[in-house]
Amino acid sequence: MEGVESRRERLISEVASLPGTLVVTHHPGDLIFQDGAFAAGVYLVAEGLVAVGGYAPRASRAVALAGPGDLVGLEAWRSGPLPRYNGFARALTPTTLLFATADAWARALDRPPFRDLVLSALAELVFDRWTLAVHRDQPERALAWMLVRWGERADGEGQVRLAVPAATLASILGVSRNALRQAVTRLGELDAARSVNGHLVGDLRRLHDLLEESLTASAR
Repeated sequence: MEGVESRRERLISEVASLPGTLVVTHHPGDLIFQDGAFAAGVYLVAEGLVAVGGYAPRASRAVALAGPGDLVGLEAWRSGPLPRYNGFARALTPTTLLFATADAWARALDRPPFRDLVLSALAELVFDRWTLAVHRDQPERALAWMLVRWGERADGEGQVRLAVPAATLASILGVSRNALRQAVTRLGELDAARSVNGHLVGDLRRLHDLLEESLTASAR
């Protein structure tokens, strides 16, 4: 059975080969698209991390992450003459995205193998949102899952690094900066993760153990 990482890599390769696909690069902090802009097409993250969010009454708020193999800007698939992005996307790290128009996606989705890859990516997106919601009341477990899901391989065997600003993490988790610090401290006490130069570095084995304990406890 094909693994999740292999499916992501295959989707990236397939989208890169679509006629008219554009390769777009961004520096950390760059705005990829803004709320209300015309949604000309859908992006696929090829490299890097992206924050996706919207606007509260007084400020913007990040609500999710997107990494390699993740789709961003799905509003372009909405029916209607002028679909618009409902929120924003911003690069958190040096980022490479593949951009294809809605028409190009529609033609590609006529091919069942390609459609299956896209449906798998959409299912992952739904699962990502669901998992964050499940762990919302235990920020340390939500952070553990984010490290496993979006962490980049770091120096050292079994180490992952999440290069996301603390303010963005707190926004996605819906907690205060103080609650975020407490969650990081708790992960440190469990030997699962620690803050290094402002970024989280975790031990994959310990992170998986923590998440499995959480699932076992919730099933009781």
